[in-house]
Amino acid sequence: MKYAKVKFDSDEVCAEAIHEISRHSQVTMLRGDFFIIPEPAVAWMDSQKISYELVEWMNQDDVVQTLRNTLTHQVQ
Repeated sequence: MKYAKVKFDSDEVCAEAIHEISRHSQVTMLRGDFFIIPEPAVAWMDSQKISYELVEWMNQDDVVQTLRNTLTHQVQ
């Protein structure tokens, strides 16, 4: 499965989208108000005309590495 790293245009849009996406799939929040969401969630946001910035597409290995890097920075 592919994942997307996204950022939302406003807090209101973010709250609405993340609330709905989290009801059906996993959402990971990263520092800097970035979110990692599965590809079907991106398709849903497009169908709902939700405004967001697609930062990058990721595969499972990229997601794991990103989370490991985030944890490493917190420990140091």
